[in-house]
Amino acid sequence: MNEASKRAAMPTGTNAVLDRRNIYNSNSNLLDIVKPGDAVLDVGCGSGSITIGISALVGAGGQVTGIDTSQHLIELAKQHSAGQSNINFEVADINTYLPEKKFNVITSARVLQWVDNPAPVIAKMIQLLDKDGCLTILDYNHEKIQWEPGIPESMQVFYTAFLRWRADAGMDNQIADHLAAIFEQQGLKAITINDLSEKAVKGDPAFAGDLDIWAKVAETRGLQLVKDNYITEELRLAAIADYRRWIDTTASSMTLYLLAVTARV
Repeated sequence: MNEASKRAAMPTGTNAVLDRRNIYNSNSNLLDIVKPGDAVLDVGCGSGSITIGISALVGAGGQVTGIDTSQHLIELAKQHSAGQSNINFEVADINTYLPEKKFNVITSARVLQWVDNPAPVIAKMIQLLDKDGCLTILDYNHEKIQWEPGIPESMQVFYTAFLRWRADAGMDNQIADHLAAIFEQQGLKAITINDLSEKAVKGDPAFAGDLDIWAKVAETRGLQLVKDNYITEELRLAAIADYRRWIDTTASSMTLYLLAVTARV
């Protein structure tokens, strides 16, 4: 297992972030792509919250498969989808995954940001697509995040260390802006780019929960940063407390730069 894979492993508690997502608030791009009867593969499905929404789009005549390398998250996904006959979850790595049939649509959301080899991973996804199949990838450019007003210094130090910790393992902090070029290099056609940046504004019902994602990152991934000597435990705890105080007092907005890049074989 390489360093990126080690650092990408989902720590306990990560599903608290994943479970807030659904196809409408976190991957609405799929609403215009997935059709009734489609066979769909969701790569890096996590706890299945978005995958379950995909199963509603394909209907009884379609089939959705969600794969993830985390046994814990797949178990949660199976619990969340109990009783649904058109959805299946498997513990699997896309790099070695060998399904019995190919897929009409392959989707992967917020996953390639965690790998150090996105081009070969995309190439493998293309191999699993049926004729005229569609590949759609949703991901961030973490260097274009915007907070208004600026976040506390402790959280800024944490966030800078978080990006360095990722980059040192070979992860691309700007992957969203590099996807189209990779698609073109892999020979995909009809490439489209949709800006699905996530903006949370004070007064929105989910405002505090949306902004709190970085406190949760500090609570979970932050432990890894401490272990790897990127930050101190004192800084981690200060970042969490100061950032949550900022949310409750002066925070007005946060924008996460997010692109959906879609193409066909």
